[in-house]
Amino acid sequence: MEADGVRQLGPLAVLAGVWEGDKGADEAPSDDRGTEQNRFRERVTFAPIGVVRNHEQELYGLRYATVAHRLGEADPFHEEVGYWLWDPGEQQVLRCFIVPRGVAVLAGGRVEPTATDLSPEGGGG
Repeated sequence: MEADGVRQLGPLAVLAGVWEGDKGADEAPSDDRGTEQNRFRERVTFAPIGVVRNHEQELYGLRYATVAHRLGEADPFHEEVGYWLWDPGEQQVLRCFIVPRGVAVLAGGRVEPTATDLSPEGGGG
């Protein structure tokens, strides 16, 4: 996608591309109901999808996929696929994704178009 298409992603533009690292730290329940710590590597791919039109609404989005592997293991322990969407008319970022366990999540919030921090904040309700 050309530079104009990426710019239309607003605060999501900086995410476009492939991100990889091997410094992850996971704390999870162990088989004996205790806690185990695991180091992991992760790859996240963000691909621009262009404009998504919904009547008057125009969204600009990224399709994304995350895969995480414990260090030294071939099979992933976590995967998710979904979309990050920018709604410039409402100045909202939306994230929707699903994991293979059948859990789907939709979250969003207001964001300034030039924001560089997309930290989540909990809300009432």
